[in-house]
Amino acid sequence: MTVQLSGPATSPPLASPKATARPVRRGRLLGMRAGQLVATQIAVVAVAIGAVNGPIGLVAGGVLALAVLALTWLRLRRRWAFEWLGVGLRFGGRRHSASVESGPTALLQFLSPGARVEQTDLAGDPAAVLVDGHGLTAVLELGDPAGLLAEDAPALPAPATLLPSAEAELPPVLIQLLLTGAPAPSLRAGAGTPANSYRQLTEGRLLGHSRALLAVRVLRAEGWSEEELRRSLSGLVRKLVRRLSAVPARPLGEAAALRVIAELAHDDGTGSAHETWPGLRVGGLAQTTFRLRRWPDPQVETSRRLVSRMLALPAAATTVSLTAGPQVAHGPTALDVAVRLSAPDPGSLGVASQALRKLLSGEYAGVQRLDGEHLQGLLATLPLGGAPSGVPGMAPDGVQPAELLEGLHLPVGTSGLMLGRNRHGNPVVIRLFRPEQTRALLVGGVRCAQLVALRAMALGARVVVQTARPRAWEPFVRGAAVPGESIAVVPPGRAVEIAPGSALHPLLVVVDIGPVGADNRPGDGWQATLVVRDEFSAVDVDVASRADLLILQPLRPEEATLLGGALGLGEVAQWMTRIRPDMVGVVNRRAVRWAALAHTPIEAQLVGPPGR
Repeated sequence: MTVQLSGPATSPPLASPKATARPVRRGRLLGMRAGQLVATQIAVVAVAIGAVNGPIGLVAGGVLALAVLALTWLRLRRRWAFEWLGVGLRFGGRRHSASVESGPTALLQFLSPGARVEQTDLAGDPAAVLVDGHGLTAVLELGDPAGLLAEDAPALPAPATLLPSAEAELPPVLIQLLLTGAPAPSLRAGAGTPANSYRQLTEGRLLGHSRALLAVRVLRAEGWSEEELRRSLSGLVRKLVRRLSAVPARPLGEAAALRVIAELAHDDGTGSAHETWPGLRVGGLAQTTFRLRRWPDPQVETSRRLVSRMLALPAAATTVSLTAGPQVAHGPTALDVAVRLSAPDPGSLGVASQALRKLLSGEYAGVQRLDGEHLQGLLATLPLGGAPSGVPGMAPDGVQPAELLEGLHLPVGTSGLMLGRNRHGNPVVIRLFRPEQTRALLVGGVRCAQLVALRAMALGARVVVQTARPRAWEPFVRGAAVPGESIAVVPPGRAVEIAPGSALHPLLVVVDIGPVGADNRPGDGWQATLVVRDEFSAVDVDVASRADLLILQPLRPEEATLLGGALGLGEVAQWMTRIRPDMVGVVNRRAVRWAALAHTPIEAQLVGPPGR
């Protein structure tokens, strides 16, 4: 069971100089469906037959006619009654809950029974192909989610522009662009001290976490064998990787593809996935799905940035899916836009849903909540490539032209932890939390470490401090603790059971116990270890050379010489002796960025001056 969100708009899109196309509606007369006209005729015939058979027959015919007309012409929440009847019948006839503890494919089997993931060769590299009854799909990661220095990247092209030409000798193709983001501060941080301070720092303009994926799907069609579909998919992926040269794009392998699907669904591998009529719950998060039903005007600047604004909604995470295709020789290309909101509880989810409607109404756009069809909505907002059929219960003959959203800004967003600002006043952002473990070394002191910990808490991170000087941390722990979640402070050598981190709830372990050896043990993703050193000496060279990221406050000349020789920084290391007390150098391999910590009034009161 695979579904692509498609169907007619219930209100006409806004006219604009470039967007003059209209939804294609086949099988209609004066805007009415042929089935509705037939049903009306049946109602008239029922009354006529009843009248011939006397008063009782007339009453029976009238009741039947009223029932038929009500199902045919009664409209509730932008759908006809007969559409709601179909949705209800399908909802009652399918399974609504499944355990996700049996393995990484459990969620995929619940959403799309019979689907499987195979390892194959795409564009010369081993990659995963998702195979189901509708076709074959490859998933490409866009950007570098494991990159530690988050830099601005070019905006992505619209998915419709990535489709092959209708004249190409290829099977039908769908292109799905999937963008997901989590706001900063996060919902988990609430209105606590870390959230208020981080809001002052970033003014809510940065995401705490984001990801961009591209799913390429070739559909089964008459005359195309399985081997030909695989060759077509491989060729398409190779061309798309070349075309997206400005934005890194790489096909995901089998394990990575399953992991990404689970992370985007917020499936933590425990409990179950459960669908209800108004929403669904996966991985401890309440979720609800929508479909764009009225297009914004792309001639308006704020409308062009609609996707990036949706990703910043007050939800635990927002996922936006744009699926285009197949390309046709004559007529518009179909484009479907689906949105999924996730939050810890129904109340927070309701707030996020209202914010979504308010945002869209301000741009004269609108959404339809997919009540009774949230399982299909979840499927449509995962990187599975979409499907050739419409959403059950919605007219399959409606096509939204992709031309209506030309010029939409589709960012590979800069997201992560804001460490400070550069000399131009722009944020310097690091991905302390990423799909793989991060090992960081901070040379400077405990106050800078506390500043990093406070900002990490604003992203929803749990913090564990292993320290030999608990008194230096006690005031910070009392002032920074988030209601319902405390900072764990443990002495050196004590074993602590720590649950693994996730994209929305990462883990920061601060090691402040003096000189330590390099930790070469494999670690889980979405977890960072920050080693804190007041001074840099020869015993720290091994840790520095193996660290993924270094955060350096102003160094002494001998420290700069030692560090520069260990990392091959040359003269750049000496610059670190001349930066201001409130600045840091951020080193990832040989890439160096400079940042003023830009501490907020809350941070100044809680931590004090961040200088060394």
